[in-house]
Amino acid sequence: MEVPAQIWLAAAFIYVFLHFVVQQLLCKSVTYPTSIPIVGIRQEWFSSARASFRQLTDGISTLSMGYKLHSKCGRPFLLNEPSLQKEVMLPPEHIKWFSNQPDSTLSSAEIRKERHAVRYLDIGVEFETSVFFLERFIGESLTKNLDKLQEPMLEEIRRNTAEIFGTDDAGWKTLNVYSSMQDIILPAMSRVFFGLPLGRDPNFLLSFQRYVLAMGVGTLVIGQLPRAFKGMLVPIFNLPLRYYRSKTMKTLVPMVERQLQAQKPSSKVESWEEEYDLISQSARVSAKLGSIRNIADSAMLAEWILLLGFAALSSTIIQASNLLLDILCCPSEIQAYETLREETGCSLQCEEDWMNPATFKRLNLCDSAIRETARYHPILIKGLSKEVVQPQGLSLPDGTHIPQGGWLGVPVLGLHNDERFYPDPFKYDPFRYARLKHSREESLRDAQAKGEEVSRSTRDLDAAQPTATYVGFGYGKHACPGRWFAVQLLKILLAYITINYDVEATGPQPEAKVIGDAAMPPTSATIRVRRRKQSDSV
Repeated sequence: MEVPAQIWLAAAFIYVFLHFVVQQLLCKSVTYPTSIPIVGIRQEWFSSARASFRQLTDGISTLSMGYKLHSKCGRPFLLNEPSLQKEVMLPPEHIKWFSNQPDSTLSSAEIRKERHAVRYLDIGVEFETSVFFLERFIGESLTKNLDKLQEPMLEEIRRNTAEIFGTDDAGWKTLNVYSSMQDIILPAMSRVFFGLPLGRDPNFLLSFQRYVLAMGVGTLVIGQLPRAFKGMLVPIFNLPLRYYRSKTMKTLVPMVERQLQAQKPSSKVESWEEEYDLISQSARVSAKLGSIRNIADSAMLAEWILLLGFAALSSTIIQASNLLLDILCCPSEIQAYETLREETGCSLQCEEDWMNPATFKRLNLCDSAIRETARYHPILIKGLSKEVVQPQGLSLPDGTHIPQGGWLGVPVLGLHNDERFYPDPFKYDPFRYARLKHSREESLRDAQAKGEEVSRSTRDLDAAQPTATYVGFGYGKHACPGRWFAVQLLKILLAYITINYDVEATGPQPEAKVIGDAAMPPTSATIRVRRRKQSDSV
């Protein structure tokens, strides 16, 4: 049918034309040094606008080309963003220096407001205060209390996996992998975030799920548009977002208010203490921080919990989907799924093992597979983006001067596919890091036996531990603060599935696709599942 193609071509022409007009007449452009090569520009009319348009869907090839030609030689290069901005991609040699710059020199705030559409979407709270609270909250209430979250997460994963994957050990069941992971992870995370009964309330979960979807679509689409277009289109995206945010808040705010009242010394309101959840913990953290900033407000806390839920849920579902597909689509000689089943089965033989946090810390093969998926399938193909905010600009380690307002970032996909850091980088090797750990541990033991001083450990090879060459969870002081929680959930999920189910891929893994710098989830992929007969009591 010709109509879709014609519409697409017309839209492309209109985008390119308006892009050019906006760029020339409305946008304040940053003048970068001519010594920085621009990747993706062709000899054609409206070359900059057309390069920006191609970057919407062809970012992988452009980024890979720039990395091969320039990053591997230690040089930065420029990319045209769909939003009209240009961004400098730094080479690997600059990453540690880049991450150590103070926020007064390089800041991610403005980029988050534009690229993540925080300035435009109706999120209900002020950005800077939200970042302050969430970083403190995640550190004090989430990361430090993973042991307390293990049991409720496991209970929900068991319950919902049985419902989605089924309990029939006689026949196979075909499932969409992304939808299945969403239906399992949504209740598991909701149990941790909201506790009971909200974590199992189907009406609340539906509203929360659609809030997350509206936020995700709005962030993705609005974030890619030129600034002049965002104001025109954002009301369309804010309609469903505002509706589902209001609907979710109507249920959530009274629960948060009850917990805030319970924190007051003179309060007679009882706080529920049956299990750990983030509603009660947010109230405690708010009480602690209330003397620092005026944040002890039930509506504000509820908004922050929703934002945290959006960030955690959307990224973890994508990671879980990619993880399962990566494992299942490995070459048969690797026996990835069977090897993981052997590790989890030997480590988790009774209920006490499932309740023991130390058990999951010993799952080195699972941890390796999770880290390899984050390397092989990063959620963002470029990231760690920051804006130069100091008035005098900033000089890169090679002397290149970037003016105030310039954007700097890291070509994540190129870095993760660099054979200097990862042998055979275009191959998914689930046990890559487990082998590295084993080899390093042997070297450390040999050194200790010889009486040599040992200072290096294997911690930098853990899935939740970023390095200058592994930035799937970010890097430096602003690395994802919830990464340990995400890895813990993925380990529990992977262990439960491998022990209790036979799982097969129904076809080859879908080719990676992107919109701008965001990798799309594998929404079309399917798997076959069947309950194992010997797993009834697990």
